[in-house]
Amino acid sequence: MARREAGHFEIELSRATKISEMVALGLEKGGFDTEAKVESYLCEVLKRNREIFGSCLAFEPHGFNPEKRWYAPYYYWKDEQPEFVQLGNPGYDYFHWEWYWAPKESGTAHWSEPYFDEGGGNTIMTTYSVPFRRDGKFWGIATIDIAMSQLIERASRIQVGRTGYAFIVSKQGRFLAYADKGRIMKSSIQEVNPELGRRMISGEDGFLRTQDPSTGRDAWIAFVPVQNGELSLAVVYPESELMKEALRQQVELLVLGISGLMVMFAAVILVARSISRPIRELAIAAQEVAAGRLDYKLSPNNTTVDEVRHLTFAFNKMTRDLQMRMEELRYTTTITERLQGELSGARSIQMSLLPKIFPAFPDRPEIDIHALIRPAREVGGDFYDFYFVDEHRLCLTIGDVSGKGIGAALFMAVTKTLLKSKSSAADPIDVIMRQVNREICQGGDTGMFVTLIYALLDTSTGRLELCNAGHLPPLIVTGAAGEVTPVHCQAGIALGLMREADYPITHVQLAPGDTLVFFTDGITEALDPDRNFYAALRLRASIEGSQEMPVQMLTRNLAQDVRNFTAGREQADDIAILALRWKGMEVETQAISA
Repeated sequence: MARREAGHFEIELSRATKISEMVALGLEKGGFDTEAKVESYLCEVLKRNREIFGSCLAFEPHGFNPEKRWYAPYYYWKDEQPEFVQLGNPGYDYFHWEWYWAPKESGTAHWSEPYFDEGGGNTIMTTYSVPFRRDGKFWGIATIDIAMSQLIERASRIQVGRTGYAFIVSKQGRFLAYADKGRIMKSSIQEVNPELGRRMISGEDGFLRTQDPSTGRDAWIAFVPVQNGELSLAVVYPESELMKEALRQQVELLVLGISGLMVMFAAVILVARSISRPIRELAIAAQEVAAGRLDYKLSPNNTTVDEVRHLTFAFNKMTRDLQMRMEELRYTTTITERLQGELSGARSIQMSLLPKIFPAFPDRPEIDIHALIRPAREVGGDFYDFYFVDEHRLCLTIGDVSGKGIGAALFMAVTKTLLKSKSSAADPIDVIMRQVNREICQGGDTGMFVTLIYALLDTSTGRLELCNAGHLPPLIVTGAAGEVTPVHCQAGIALGLMREADYPITHVQLAPGDTLVFFTDGITEALDPDRNFYAALRLRASIEGSQEMPVQMLTRNLAQDVRNFTAGREQADDIAILALRWKGMEVETQAISA
């Protein structure tokens, strides 16, 4: 609204400014050379432009008529008729009025601050002045006057709600059109609302919530500058009136909401009463079931609510299903306990098949031997064995059956039994390996195989013979520094894969104090939480420098290091470790002498 009304003022004032500009242009072109022509032209201009209050041509001293110091013919409206007055006289020295000297000094058109033109139109007006020249020199001023009564009338016609209004201020902030007519030309907007006044006289446009300049109450005010006339128009809308309809609708919505809630509350009470009784019965039934009475039943005919009836059917079905699940659980528990007992027995039997680990041979001081096994399940496929086949030759075995669990344990028992039955002091170990491989292959296509190291140690000389059937080579700890190196041996294929296979013999000469460490891939393939392998490098680092360590501590430290590496991760494969230290015959001789 403010922009629209300001636009109307802009159009009207712009049209008025063109009048004085055209008059000035006519004078500069030399169109009027007598006073009669000038005055006649001014009168015609006023008659043709009813929107202006008056128009004047004010010349420089002796500028139009060399005999006259003042010549300023002025026509204005009085009682609906053009009235003529000669402004220039000693009592009205127009040379000192703003409308004259301001455009003369600036050389540009100028809107004057509104003033009371005593001696001219005798009314409050604002003047638009345009300088005109003759032969390139300032000659005078052409003006048009806009009576403030026109602005007041125009502003009063702006309808802003029921009690809102519009007002106009000058470039200095004085009220030109205002609801309180007693303040026109006497008060300024800065006096009643400094913030609003600052923004209006600076030429801003905006929309803000502030105090009504007239009443001091909260209001919304839109203000827009009127460039032609250097004015500012504001539209005031009292907040109470602006929000009145919204408040009324808010009250209506509140009343409707409360009424709706009351109706809803009543409906909820009725529905709740129809549902609460069977729900209480359901609660009692749930307590009975929780106490163990799974045969407790509910009657679906005790309610007329479909949802509750469906819930009753579902509850009865739940109790039947619970009874069935309990029976299945009892049966499953019985089977599980039986299997656990059988697995525990199988573990005991498997562990009993392994030789006594410490002290293994208390009467043989030339050797120290220790072994341990950690199945991934109750029973596993990893195994070890050691026994003397004659007075000086010790048989060493470590193996890893493919797979885990009971099947692997049975395959391990068969392999271990075959090896021990075939072992003798007379047959070479490669022949024994071929015989055992044939026996395993004759057992049928089980899809299982075993990797194995089979070795004979002459405890009197430290000479070691071994055959490798696809197993990881053992490590040897030697020297005073306890250096760790793998035993380089040619490996054959795993037992149980091919009926006819050869297993080359590898010879190793141990020095007194050397330690052999046999292990399965459950060590090197152990995984940490980031799925990194334990690997052979860490294994070698773990046992390096262990030449003075008891073998039972060596095996246990190695197993503990693997547990620390996995950091609680579930064991994925069986683990077996066998450590042997040959002390040499000098130890035996010293023991006999003692």
